[in-house]
Order: sequence, then C-alpha cells, then structure tokens
Amino acid sequence: MNVVTPQVSEILSEIRASTGDFRTARTMPPEVYTSEEFFRFEWESVFAREWLCLGHVSQIPEIGDYFAINVGPEPLIVTRAEDGEVRVLSAICQHRGYPIVEAGETGNAKRLRCPYHFWSYELDGRLATAPEMTRTCPLAELKDETALPALKVELFGGFIFATMNPDQPPLGPTLDKLAPEMEAFDTVNLRAVKTVDYPNQPWNWKGMHENALEPYHTLFVHAGYHDVAPAQNATFLEWDDNDGQVMHPTAFRKMDAAFTPSGQPILPIIAGLDETRRSRVMFASIPPVVFFAFSPDQVFVFLVLPESAESMTLRVTWLFPESSIKEPTFEWALDVQNTINGVINEQDFVTNRRMQLGQRSRYAKRGRYSHLESTLPQFNSWLVKRYEAYLEQAGERSPV
Repeated sequence: MNVVTPQVSEILSEIRASTGDFRTARTMPPEVYTSEEFFRFEWESVFAREWLCLGHVSQIPEIGDYFAINVGPEPLIVTRAEDGEVRVLSAICQHRGYPIVEAGETGNAKRLRCPYHFWSYELDGRLATAPEMTRTCPLAELKDETALPALKVELFGGFIFATMNPDQPPLGPTLDKLAPEMEAFDTVNLRAVKTVDYPNQPWNWKGMHENALEPYHTLFVHAGYHDVAPAQNATFLEWDDNDGQVMHPTAFRKMDAAFTPSGQPILPIIAGLDETRRSRVMFASIPPVVFFAFSPDQVFVFLVLPESAESMTLRVTWLFPESSIKEPTFEWALDVQNTINGVINEQDFVTNRRMQLGQRSRYAKRGRYSHLESTLPQFNSWLVKRYEAYLEQAGERSPV
C-alpha cells in the first residue's frame, strides 16, 4: 500500500536533520507547514493515531453534560454518560452522515438528537430512536447495527484524552516528567472557566506549538510583557525518545509573579505549591493538540485544532481552584489579567500569521536553532517517531 506521495516522500527524506541537539539541528523544511499533501499524511500518521486532548472533566461535571469539538475533519462529542463515565463519540449521525452538533456547542441532554431526521442516540452512543424507519426494518434490528462510533478514552490529571486508534498504547506511562506538575497543581480538581475559540487562524498547527514552546521570541515579540519570566531564565530538560511531552520551565524574577500589568498575581496562589513551583512558569505540550502553562495561581490551556495545512482553531481555557473562583473579586481579577493576556495573544497571532507567509517564500531556508529553542528539535523528534511508526505499520520503507 502506497501511503505517501512523491512530494511527501521528498519532504520526509529531509526531516531527520531537524532532530537531535540544537547545535546541529536545522529547522523543518518549509513545506511541512504549507503542503496540503503533507497535512493529509500528518492527519493519518499523527492525529488519527495519537492521544488527542479534548478538554477537562470539569467541563462535563453532571450526567448528560456534553460539549462538541472538531479535530480536523472529525466532529466529536464529549459526554458524561448515564453511568457517570466520560465518553468521546463521533458526532456524525449514522443515518446520512449529518453532524449532530456544531463545534463549540455545550449543553445537557438525556439523548443526542440529529437535527436533520431526528435520529437520536443515548449518551454512550447507542441508537435510541429513528422516526419513520419501521417500514424499512424493525427498530430493534436498526439498534443492533447502529451506534455512534466511540473513541478510546484516557483521563490524565483531569484532562480528557481520546484516540481514534483502538490499538494505541496508554498515554500515562509516557508522561512521567509532566505527571509531578499535574499532581502538584491538583489539576484533577481544578475547574475550567472562560473557554474561548479563535477559529480559522491562518497558520499551520505545528507553528502554534513551536511558538508556544520556545522562549527565544519572548525577548523581542513580548518585550515588556514577558519580563517577569525572561527568556534567559529558561532551562531545558533532557529529551527521552519515549517522552510523550515536550516541556521547559522559566524562572520568574521573584517568587509568586504573574503575567499581569503589575507583574504580581491578583488571584490567590494555588494551595500546596512548593517554592520551586511558585518561582517559575512551566510550559508543556502533549502533542499534537494540547499546550499548558502552569503558573502559581492558575493553569492555562491551549487546544491546537488543525483544519488544513494553513488553518487551525485555537481553543483557550483557564483552570482555577474552586476556592479562587469563589473569591468575590474573581471575575474582576480575571478580566484585568486577560487584558494583558489579550495583548500577548495578539502579538503571537501576528507573529504566527507572518511566519506562515514567510514559509511560502522560495527564499525560506532551513536555519539554525538558538539554545533558547532547544524544545523545537525535541518536538521534531516526537513527530519523526510518529511518522516512522506509521510508515512501518503500513509496510513502507521509511524515507526519514
């Protein structure tokens, strides 16, 4: 079976030079950000096989709660089923392929009903009703053969991960370096607030992770806004080939700092954090979807949701302890903080848009990495391992 086109094969043959030590690695070929052929390969080799973070358990606390999210061409529904378990289902009605919900939709329902012909499904995906179908076959027969496809689900630190690959190994054992942060911040018991979607952003999904993971640009793009955690204070972890995360901490200039106009937190420090975690921000990605920033007063979450080679949706969520949310000034404090967050986000949006434009140029070259970009060859290594595994399973000789 031929799973790669000549163009994709040529791109893959050049990618290994982007892995390894930052001193020797070269940046990725520009085509990995612009080629629709390569995006289709990535969809099958990465997104259709890996664990995808879709949200946090606090977003569906009650039985019947659900939210909708699109990852690439796959509309999904995350539900809290009657048995209390978290389910991740395809949102595609099994009658005529109509999406049951739209991305961003949330609610509580006893059943999930397709708005086209009113076929309805239980919260675990089983067919419940199908109007006017008994002249075709008994409803019992239809129920036996029809259900919303269910994805394999794993919860880690309160975050909901799902995979379309039924044979995908467990995620948790690959996250040994990140697990202590999740435990220290008690992410299982944090609550998600103020989720915001930024759809149709005109850049490649990998560029979003790269910009989030490397501190080099913060010296310049975010000058004055990121000074509480200067790039020179960043440190980098050794990369293990089995790592499921890419992460690095950046120390604050002083303990209990925050990305606010004053540089000081206006929300309570999370209880139980040690001095080390109160003195830094930890940035981490679990590719291909989620990026975290662990700060002393909150956990900040990006979901990177691809649409095409040059388009993606960014879903932003903030997590706080229940005690912080109950503070009388919480909404005011969150609005104040998000004023500066909005500025930083817009600086990154402009940067990502312009970077994507640059990747289309015939003069775009494969440059050298700074030591402050040590996370990027690690991210590339994570990708290359997935590309190779997919090719091996398909029985193709790897050009990587």
